[in-house]
Amino acid sequence: MSTPPTVPRPRPTWREPRFLLGIVLVIASVAGVAGLVVASDRSVEVFAARHALAAGDEVSASDLVGVRVRLGAASSAYLRAAPQSDTVVTRTIAAGELVPVGALGAASAQRRTSVVISVDGELPASIDIGSAVDVWSAAATGEGTGAPKFAAPRVLVPDGTVVRVVRDSGLGATGGVAVEVRVPKDATAEVLESLANGDAITVLPADA
Repeated sequence: MSTPPTVPRPRPTWREPRFLLGIVLVIASVAGVAGLVVASDRSVEVFAARHALAAGDEVSASDLVGVRVRLGAASSAYLRAAPQSDTVVTRTIAAGELVPVGALGAASAQRRTSVVISVDGELPASIDIGSAVDVWSAAATGEGTGAPKFAAPRVLVPDGTVVRVVRDSGLGATGGVAVEVRVPKDATAEVLESLANGDAITVLPADA
């Protein structure tokens, strides 16, 4: 009785050179695409203001939100690390605005303070938190028997920043508005003197 010829077992597919070559090509292709995506993504993470920040406001990580943007060489001009303690903004930064490094400073170097001013009537519609304003004062002369007489108005503070606005505050003869304005410290005494004298004080947009 003859022995049937031995049939060679087929080589497993995963050991086929063409199959292995295909796997290598697929891996290389995926790696290449991933490399191109990484190389083409030149965005960097910088910080933007989570809410409006007025000049003189202290700023911390809770006031900021990280965003990825493409800025190229300009990225160094914007905040990329959490600010240190005692950091304040030196100009108004709108909500969502990228935070420029040049708009930050040390609180100890800022010589500004806040004063609450009662203004009769309504403020101009353009004035809100963070607005740059001029504080005008008309000195009371004490002349006349009717309504108080005032001298010609003059700019008392030319570079104030609105920190807070309280409408219908109940202050003043007609209700009016209370405005918290951040002013240079060297102008504080003059503002307080004008308030104490009952001068007519008006807050107007700085570009008015």
